[in-house]
Amino acid sequence: MARHVTVLMGILAALACCNAAAIHKPLSKRPLRLVQNEEMRFTYTAPDTTLAMPGQTDLFIASTCNHFMGQEAEVTLVLLNNPAWNVQDGVVYFYVTDNPQKGLNDSNEVLCSNNVEGEAVTARCIVTDVSCSELYIYTRAGDVFGIAYSVTVEFRQPNDTRKVIKEKPKKIDTRHFPIYVKDECVHHLIQSVSLRAPLELVSLTSAQMTIPFCPNAEQENLLSVETSVLSVSGLSAYTQYACLKTPCEVDSPNVIASSPEQRPLNSLRLESMCDKHTSLTVLVHCWGGEQEAGVGDYVGKFNFAAGVNLKSPTSGVAKKPMY
Repeated sequence: MARHVTVLMGILAALACCNAAAIHKPLSKRPLRLVQNEEMRFTYTAPDTTLAMPGQTDLFIASTCNHFMGQEAEVTLVLLNNPAWNVQDGVVYFYVTDNPQKGLNDSNEVLCSNNVEGEAVTARCIVTDVSCSELYIYTRAGDVFGIAYSVTVEFRQPNDTRKVIKEKPKKIDTRHFPIYVKDECVHHLIQSVSLRAPLELVSLTSAQMTIPFCPNAEQENLLSVETSVLSVSGLSAYTQYACLKTPCEVDSPNVIASSPEQRPLNSLRLESMCDKHTSLTVLVHCWGGEQEAGVGDYVGKFNFAAGVNLKSPTSGVAKKPMY
């Protein structure tokens, strides 16, 4: 009899252990996934494609509010009609400085350039150590009519695994420089952020990311922000909550906007962003996902992107001509 009781107690103990392992942790004890800056790609792009006359000069400004100090900045020009960068088909010469008052005769005035003596003109150059709040990209179109191009600046950590050339140009070819720009040819780049790789979340848990942005005087009261979450597998849905300060939690007074309907593609738009704010915190909550084998958890996988846009003052105002 005693033997039977011992066996029965052992079976009950084993069942108790199995049931305990199958019980999910209370939601309040599940850790919040804090997304690091290294997991995100920060990019600045021109709001419009530039269609340049021969010799036309332009200035593109990337305002950072010191968010990317010590990082690398890769400046890229995309020639829409000349991807091979053949000079006879029309190219754009550019250099980058950290101060609009600097000239080619100042020491360390050029942070990088695509126009180096003895080398072919290229699509990009790299600022190896950002130490300023603004980057100024001066461009001059070659002697070909109708050169169409776009400007992009990407900030990243210096230890990025991609292989890039980090050497500063030893000597700038000054045939096309310095560049002087008219006021109407000054453009402020627009910011965006995205995940470098899809993110995984256990169902009914959240991820939080803080997005730095930097409104400038020219963009005051004209900014809107749109964030989007896209399910990779289609088996998970997401909600979003945006805050200007932390903690950023559901039903918190810090929430300034939300998209609380669970959708595989969830978008949130903030129509008005005050220029005094330089960051936005977004909370993403996961619903559903694919069940992991042998674990029991349902895991969702998603991509995230956010962009700062300029609002049109009125829909009835025509765009300013390119020339």
